[in-house]
Amino acid sequence: MMGLVNPLLNGVFDLLMRPFQLESAWPGLIAASFLIAVVLVGLFGWTSSPQGILRARNRFLARTLELLLFQHDLRVSLTSCGRLFVANFAYLFQFLWPMAVGLLPMVVLFVQLEAWFDRRPLQPGEVAVLTVAVNPQQAVLSIPVEIELPENVRLDSQPVRTPIRNEVAWRIRAVADGSSPVGVRLGDVYESKTLVVGSQLMRVSPRRVSAGLVSQFFAPSEPPLADTSPIRRIEITYPHRELAIGFSEISWVVAAVVLMMVFSLLLGPVFGVRIA
Repeated sequence: MMGLVNPLLNGVFDLLMRPFQLESAWPGLIAASFLIAVVLVGLFGWTSSPQGILRARNRFLARTLELLLFQHDLRVSLTSCGRLFVANFAYLFQFLWPMAVGLLPMVVLFVQLEAWFDRRPLQPGEVAVLTVAVNPQQAVLSIPVEIELPENVRLDSQPVRTPIRNEVAWRIRAVADGSSPVGVRLGDVYESKTLVVGSQLMRVSPRRVSAGLVSQFFAPSEPPLADTSPIRRIEITYPHRELAIGFSEISWVVAAVVLMMVFSLLLGPVFGVRIA
């Protein structure tokens, strides 16, 4: 299933982000947050009931006023508290179904955003660690593992084998811009992993993993490794991306959530959506 969904979503996001492949990630994040806000507000408007929300809100306000007016009567106050609790639950219940409908699309879209904004490409001169995790049935100390680097990357250290994790790691150094595959050869098996170097906003895939619904869901940028391959994971330690605001930095997740909230509030009247 994910083998069909991921390429489709990747293609759509790559097309949408193509005009925003600049040195600053802000234009791309603003545009992506706006589009996701349109989707979420549209889904909320399609699945929610404005009349039901209005009735539930008015009932909640009426119970609140009832509690304030009769606060000196203990018996009435206690019953008013019960009715206020029920009215509050009924008001919140109006949002449960729209939120449930929008949850899965939001998670899928955030996974796509992560591929663009969580990590940044290597820049010429920067060092990264390339790690290959091998199937536990094959001892990493005894099997031959080789890597084939593109022209814009050079080897910076000899391989380091970690038996407890059954991994082999190399330190590599970027020397020029470009997006190229790094080859990994383990005996007769050959796999590859895309490595990107540059200063512009680009899709970055930190790891290529073996087949599996969950693993493919959270690593959508590259096809999974073959089921029969003894290589279980190929990973590159890209730097985390931080968005600059003045003299400080902010996480892309915080920036995206704030932007989506602002855009959602602005788009609500356009889609006829009310939350209060």
